[in-house]
Amino acid sequence: MKDYSLKINGHNYDVQIDDVNESSTVTRVIVNGTTYEVEIGGAQAAAVSRPQVAPAPKEANSAQVKPATVAPAPRIAAVAPSSGYSVKCPLPGTVLSIDVAVGDTVSAGQTLMVLEAMKMENNIDADRGGVVKQILVQQGATVMEGDNLIVIE
Repeated sequence: MKDYSLKINGHNYDVQIDDVNESSTVTRVIVNGTTYEVEIGGAQAAAVSRPQVAPAPKEANSAQVKPATVAPAPRIAAVAPSSGYSVKCPLPGTVLSIDVAVGDTVSAGQTLMVLEAMKMENNIDADRGGVVKQILVQQGATVMEGDNLIVIE
């Protein structure tokens, strides 16, 4: 909006004019507080081009569309526990910390590691007591549901 002070035949007028765009020849003008719809003489509205949507060819039937043959990304093979009880990952996430070391004696309910999943920290606890024989993941690793995390004997 632009403001003007006009003096016409000795009278002062405060005029505000809305921005004029190319798609219209009509604008709003306020003269001394009174609003007017004004058509700009000699102006032509520019033709607005709209994208055209072409129909799909009849050959492009969904029954005939074949999926692209892209090989899935390889996944690191899960390490199999040698023996003992394996603590499995309950949900996909990222290992934030590992709170035990190989050789540590753990009791049932003790927190073994912290897993971040869905923006929440989840404690992974031991289901039973024993000695930590293997730690199959490292801090920062991305794990999937069912992956082996720790082996307890």
